[in-house]
Amino acid sequence: MKKPVFFTTHNGNSYCYSPFCNQLSLCHPLLRYFFELDSAGTDLKIHTGSFRKTQRPLVLDKISYPSREVDYQLKKYLFLKRNRLFKIPKEISLNGKLLPSRVAGDLSRIQQVIFETTEECNLSCTYCTYSKFYVNKARGKKKFDPANAKKALEYLLSIRDASSTHLIISFYGGEPLKNISFIREIVSFVQENFSETQTFKFNLTTNGLLLSKHADFLSANDFDVSVSLDGDENNNAFRLLSDTLPSHAMVVKNLDFVRSRYPAFFERNLSIMAVLHNRNSFSEVHEYFRSRFGKVPLTSVISTSNITEENRVEFSNTFLDGMQNDFQESAAMLELFLAHPTVKELANAIEKYTGIVFKNHLQIISAGHANEGTREFVPTATCLPFSMRVFLSADGAILPCEHIGRNFEIGRLENGQVQINPETVSAMFNRNFAKIRSLCNQCFLADNCKECVFNTGVETDNPRCDFFLDEDKFKKTLSNIFSLIEKNMPLYHKLLKEGYHG
Repeated sequence: MKKPVFFTTHNGNSYCYSPFCNQLSLCHPLLRYFFELDSAGTDLKIHTGSFRKTQRPLVLDKISYPSREVDYQLKKYLFLKRNRLFKIPKEISLNGKLLPSRVAGDLSRIQQVIFETTEECNLSCTYCTYSKFYVNKARGKKKFDPANAKKALEYLLSIRDASSTHLIISFYGGEPLKNISFIREIVSFVQENFSETQTFKFNLTTNGLLLSKHADFLSANDFDVSVSLDGDENNNAFRLLSDTLPSHAMVVKNLDFVRSRYPAFFERNLSIMAVLHNRNSFSEVHEYFRSRFGKVPLTSVISTSNITEENRVEFSNTFLDGMQNDFQESAAMLELFLAHPTVKELANAIEKYTGIVFKNHLQIISAGHANEGTREFVPTATCLPFSMRVFLSADGAILPCEHIGRNFEIGRLENGQVQINPETVSAMFNRNFAKIRSLCNQCFLADNCKECVFNTGVETDNPRCDFFLDEDKFKKTLSNIFSLIEKNMPLYHKLLKEGYHG
């Protein structure tokens, strides 16, 4: 954050956001006027003295303010200035480094291991990240060697910190259920060999085509299952079988089977993930899954990261043109509450910018960001390696997570040997942080970043960030967010009462 910013909502209300105090305040337009003059070095008392002497009004943006009001607002501005509302905070230092000791420590406390069970898939989704539109290697048919997987788990559990006793094991693809023998073997392996010192939770992401065939095993082992489906048959038109026929009817049939045969498992363990594009909308997807299955789907917008330049126009024409933006529909926002993406964005803005949400008692008595300049941070919102998870690909690559390209390997798994060098890993991350740092230093969202460094084209000479905000864009963002809050006061009151507990 660079300095205080002033913005106006769609209703014409003026606000000031103070990064030093971490406070959002309703603001008379004259306060912005005085701040700009003050910042330019103007003596405010001399400047306003002529209005007081002549009793003539001050005209600002075609609005006339009587000299008495000018005088009152000047006193108010000086009072707020003395109380540091307009103080420019120290710059956030983005010179932080990832140390090898941090990498090694996080590896010993890893929370989740994700196996690319197989590269094979029984769908040919038009928007797949392995399609022609994305920068990625072609998908093959390699399956994960269970012997290699066991060695990897033995290694990770052998270096396990004594305080870490729970591990999530996830199965990813391709379509993971096309290698069900691998999944069964790994589940049996950890249960038989490590159950005395560790508890395990299993999950997988599936397209649902083989769900009914293996539902007994998944239910018996308490798997959390995420099924990818984009809504009704028309909404789901980009998710095609390998012969380009629709997949929707088969997936729905399997969901109905699981619901009838294993109702408790269906209700508790099964979730739906929908990708939003120009064949569906948030409202359509929500209504379909609520009425058809009694489920609130998890939604994400189709990924626009790592699109190849030569296919960028075709990608936009195919998936984005005509896309409906109904994320601000008031009834759905109130009903879904924090399950709604826009509500989560509003909750985040209230927490970050209003100064009325506190994580601890110390924050109540200290200025929000007054001392941030004394700490060093790494740029972006990148998850540090092994701090949460690790992704092991079927061809031996070790990656920070399943969403990152193969050009950012942080290790290898070959012939049963786990090759991870904390110094090499930290050097790779620090090298990429250094490439994006100058852009982050100009961004008003640097202290509330939403982007991963590996989604910024950092492997090129000119990294770019879709979330980058200069001062004007930051003002516009705040204006849009708080205009929406002003429009939805019942939702705002609900957020204050229920959104920040627990």
